[in-house]
This record gives sequence, structure tokens and C-alpha cells, in this order.
Amino acid sequence: THMREENSCVGLACLDIIQVVKEFPEEDSDTRCISMRWQRGGNASNNCTVLSQLGVPCEFFGTLSKQQHLDFMMNDFKAHNINIDNCVYYDNCDTPISVVISSLTTGSRTIIHSNKNLPELTLEDFKKLDLSQYGWIHFEGRNVEEVTPMIEWVEMWNESHSSEQDRGYAAQDLIPMADVLFVSKDFAEFRGCTTMSETLRNLALDTKHNATIISAWGERGAMARAHDGTFVQSPAFPPNKVVDTLGAGDTFCATTLYGLSRGFSLQDCIFLGCQVAGAKVRHHSFGFLN
Repeated sequence: THMREENSCVGLACLDIIQVVKEFPEEDSDTRCISMRWQRGGNASNNCTVLSQLGVPCEFFGTLSKQQHLDFMMNDFKAHNINIDNCVYYDNCDTPISVVISSLTTGSRTIIHSNKNLPELTLEDFKKLDLSQYGWIHFEGRNVEEVTPMIEWVEMWNESHSSEQDRGYAAQDLIPMADVLFVSKDFAEFRGCTTMSETLRNLALDTKHNATIISAWGERGAMARAHDGTFVQSPAFPPNKVVDTLGAGDTFCATTLYGLSRGFSLQDCIFLGCQVAGAKVRHHSFGFLN
């Protein structure tokens, strides 16, 4: 496995249209933004951005629209040295778009997402990949009907893979299949958990007996359960001023994956993940790593 260096992140790429405002607007009001920018987004896409800046060869694998936003998306992937050679392209479909309202006062981000008609990846798309090229394959916890057989396909190769959980009951079907499981605070609360330690114990009931479970809760830091059942924890590293929280979770996830792929201890991985995520929220976008 050491000869395979490229990480593949399987999931969504979308266009983020980010409006920065002094404070979140009142309903039915007319507010002028302080700044506006376009940014390539999507969890798996963002994971690739951070991994690439950490020096990890990586590939985004997902579907892309050939319509009006394709040049922007492709140019941004190229600018970040992210391989998209295996992506599946569709005509007559729109690029998924997230409109993001970012508050300078609180650092919060409010996301309104739309995917009008771009199809998801299929198992047949995934089977075309040469799995021998990858050291890690990270699956975003979405498109469960197709991702489940994709992970089964990977297991046939006896390779290591990870899965990030997102909202939604169906995503729970992926839990028993993951070797490394990233659990968001939202998903933990959906399961009825109120602390990170409770989250890890709760998810351990459904995972493989030797799975690694990682849970990050923003300002509370992160905690993880190792494959042998031991727990490790890291504090958060909050900045003096929060500028932009969009992508902080993706930054933690990608940085932790970087550490795991380099053989760091689990403690060091989540510590590094919290440090880099804390640095990210001091800056707009992901250019801070440069």
C-alpha cells in the first residue's frame, strides 16, 4: 500500500456563491453585502483542496456539468493541482450551487443549496477506476444507494477507506462498512448524542470492531476512538476573531486524513486537524495554507 500515494475523494463539487455581510440580515429586508466571491465548494471537493495544499496527491471523483460554470470549476481544480481525469461529465445539466451568507459579526455561515438536475455517481462509474492507484479512498456520506456498493467494491481489494457521515437517516447504512468514520456534530445530535464521548460509544455499537471513529465538535475540539477501543482527544484552537467558518469541518477532515495517510498517531492526527481548522477560520477560503 505504501507505493500508492494518491488519495481519492468521492462526492460533490458545487459552486459556492458567497455573500459577506456585516451581520445576518433580517427577513424581508434589503441589505448590501461587503464583498462577494465565487468559490469551488462541496465536501469532497474541499477535502481535495486542503489535501493538495498539504502536499498530498489527490483526485476528486464526482460528476460535473458541461454547462456555463464548467470553466470556472476546471480552472480552480487545476489551480489547486487536483486531478479530475476520471470525473463523469453531463450535458444539459446545471452545476449544483450553494448560496452562502457569511456574517462578519459572528463568523457564521448560512448555506442554501440547490442541485437542480446533475446526476450522482453510479457504481458503474466507480468500477472504471483503477483502484491500485489509490492509497486512501474517502467517501462523502451521500448518495447512499450507490456509495454502499462502491465501498463493497473497494473491500474486494482489501484496501483502507474512510467515510464521512452527513445528515440523513440513510447515511447510517454506511456506518458498518467504514474503516475510518468521520462523524459530524449534526449527525451525532441526530443520533441523540450530547457529547463527543457519547458519540463515539454510540457509533461503536454499529461499526466494525476495529474501526476508527472520529468526531469533531467545533469549539469543543475533537475526540476519536482508536481501533483498539482507546480514546484520544484534542482541544480546539479558536482564533481571536472568527472570519469564515465555511469549510472548517472539511479542513479538519482532510488534515486528519493527511496525518492518517502519513502514519501519524491518532492523537497527533486529530490535534493537527484541530490546529489547521482553527487556522482556517481566521481566513476567507482555503488560501491560508499557502
